[in-house]
Amino acid sequence: ARAASGAAEAPSPEQVAAIARVQRCLAELGYYKGEIDGKRGRATWTAFWHFKHEHGLAGHSDLLAEPVQQKIAVLCKIPEDTAALEPAVDPLDPGEAAETSSSPGIEGDKNVALAPAEDGATPSVPEAADGEAGPAPRARLDIDCVAEDLVALLRRAHGLGVAVKSCERPCVAAPKGLPQAQLDELQKAGGVVWCRSCVPIAGHLALVDVRRIERAGNVRLCPAPQRQLSKYGEGATEGIRSAMRVRELYRALPPAAEDPDAVAVIIGNRGYDRLPPSVTSHNDADAISTFLSEHLGYRADNIIDVRDAKKADLERLFGAEPGLDGDLARLVEAQPNAKVLVYYSGHGDTDAAQTETYLLPVDIEPHRAELGAYKLSTLYTNLAALDVKSVLVLLESEYGWDHGASVLPPNLPETINSALPRAAVPGLTVLAATDRGQRSLIDVTYDIGLFTRYLIEGLAGRADLAPIGNGDGELDSAEIYVFTAAFVDLAARKSFGVLQHPVYSGAATNVLTSARTAPSGSN
Repeated sequence: ARAASGAAEAPSPEQVAAIARVQRCLAELGYYKGEIDGKRGRATWTAFWHFKHEHGLAGHSDLLAEPVQQKIAVLCKIPEDTAALEPAVDPLDPGEAAETSSSPGIEGDKNVALAPAEDGATPSVPEAADGEAGPAPRARLDIDCVAEDLVALLRRAHGLGVAVKSCERPCVAAPKGLPQAQLDELQKAGGVVWCRSCVPIAGHLALVDVRRIERAGNVRLCPAPQRQLSKYGEGATEGIRSAMRVRELYRALPPAAEDPDAVAVIIGNRGYDRLPPSVTSHNDADAISTFLSEHLGYRADNIIDVRDAKKADLERLFGAEPGLDGDLARLVEAQPNAKVLVYYSGHGDTDAAQTETYLLPVDIEPHRAELGAYKLSTLYTNLAALDVKSVLVLLESEYGWDHGASVLPPNLPETINSALPRAAVPGLTVLAATDRGQRSLIDVTYDIGLFTRYLIEGLAGRADLAPIGNGDGELDSAEIYVFTAAFVDLAARKSFGVLQHPVYSGAATNVLTSARTAPSGSN
């Protein structure tokens, strides 16, 4: 009886292959560190437990259950030897990814794996010619137009042949409860266009979900914000969730080779002594650190990674005054070809006279930025003085006087002085999430800043895709900025019903990295 029972419980070869496939996916996503052996061991179950609770599958106890297998198909590439085990997924659903479809005209009528269809890309389907499977057309971003100023920037960088169209000024829903006179004043002063014909919705839906509903119902949705809107929503404090899931943004693309000239400083300031926390800043910094080391070829010894930096830490890193060296200058002094990336996520500020903008260290005293903060002008001066090939500054911050968790729709700029350099500096490129006191928002899928999410996607290669990118296999600063700004603007309006517009400064259009485009059938 025991023998018969043991024989009945032994997994079939197909089940072993399917379990191994799940293990490979969990390892790729960062959940599983064990051996790929096709066995349901403790390490496999622990990894699966975390995975299912973070992907809406908590009700499933079997890792071979069909919904689990379908989610695995969405998140991970499917090895050929187990492709037959995959459930069918509707290839017309823009919210699903790694779909398979049987396409007439493809030789043998075999299933063709499609590209992950995130909220900014359209899957590429191989075309047939004379009965043969032809090469897949280049993936294309799921965006028809961008703002007029972004079109102008692309044309300055790439010439008048840029094909992307400029959009009409987009609208947002009027905040609930505001009198018409105040709405008219906001429209006149801030150039806001109020949506007149859309279906209002409540809450913060991810951009991909909003667009799926709009396409399925042939409607236009617009979140209708309250007078005060929470910029974080729910569940934005679990760093482990963000650090694992953010790999979904670049996993399908081949990583870059190690680059000994790539140097980075990453700062995530979340825990302020006397100010509200910058809730996603640790998540943001973790996401960027993981992305640079796993995908862009940054060596661990070339990354200075700091959490909750005090003023002394910022001065030590970049120099206490204009013209003084810091640790970064000493790190690159023997690397004339160094490409420096500086990333900061945390609070910023503007002084009362609106003449200076600052990065706020975690030991700052409230309303004492002039004495206890680090001037962005000092940062720019000292970075420009580095004897390196290029410097890229990425700022996931905001520079108003309110550091709380509420946003006042429609989230217009409130101050005068810009966080950007007063004039473009040769060799220095700056991308900032917001400017002039506008609040920054969270990506509701990954619990990281909206700006950081689309930066990672753009730098991973998607900014080179048409109609924004020129498809030359290189990512330049204009492509990265326009991609990021276009999707941040779209997601802010579609997920929150408010505005957010990243800003850019660069004396030239610098090539930042190569575009590691995915092979046919993926992006």
